[in-house]
Order: sequence, then structure tokens, then C-alpha cells
Amino acid sequence: MKKIFIIILTLITLIPIGSVYADWAYSFVVYSGDIYEISPDELVPSDKIDKKIGQVTRYSDHEGTYNGNFSNTYPKGTPYYSIKNIDPKEIIAIKTNEAEFVKAINKGRYANGQLESKTTWISILGSLVIVLLIIWIMKRKKSVL
Repeated sequence: MKKIFIIILTLITLIPIGSVYADWAYSFVVYSGDIYEISPDELVPSDKIDKKIGQVTRYSDHEGTYNGNFSNTYPKGTPYYSIKNIDPKEIIAIKTNEAEFVKAINKGRYANGQLESKTTWISILGSLVIVLLIIWIMKRKKSVL
């Protein structure tokens, strides 16, 4: 019975804590590994547009994690542009039609389906240490009896 308890406890504690999928609470595009929240009410004048820097390579309206420059709003092929005098690591423009561009603000790295968070790795390592400690304590108690 104790062995089954240890195995179940070990499996439960090794399950990653935290999520590894995109937060789809807002419209976004992924560009160069970063996620940019779309600001549909903030238009960028066409005279402020600099050069094309990329495009949507995949569209999906289903939550999940995807590789490349994808969007949950815009179809494949929708171009991304840099804005004059603004670092593309902060803000980019998305072309929505022939003469309209919307602002997209960088919200940080996109997990890309990988466990990139230090906190997640620390949680997994901490759980493993706890399980090993429990096993050691149980074996020690058994040898004392």
C-alpha cells in the first residue's frame, strides 16, 4: 500500500505547475518569439509606417501553442510593419486593409509550447526533492522498525 502511495504521490508532484499555452483573452500576433496585443482602436497613420518586417504564417482561433508568426485574429499572410522611430521590440503595426494599420504592443516572450519559465522548472525540481525526501523518510522509518 505504501509503495502505491509513493508512486501516486511522485506522479502527481511531477506534473508541471502553471500553464504553457497562450493567453487568448485578447487579440494578438506573435512576431520574432514575442506576443503582441492588438490595439484595434489605435490606428497608425500610413506615413508613420517604415518597412515590412514579417507576416502571419499561421492563423488559429483555437487555444493552443503554435510555432512561427501566428495570430488568433488575422489570416495567414497578414503583414507586420515597423513604425518609424519606434523599436519593433516595443510596438509594431499590423496591416488590416489597404490603407489601415493597427498598433500591436509587445507583452513579452511567447512560451511557444516550451517550459521556459524559471518558476516552472523550480516547481518541478522542488517537487522532486520533496518526493525523494518522503521516500528517504519512509525507508528510514522502515529500517528502524
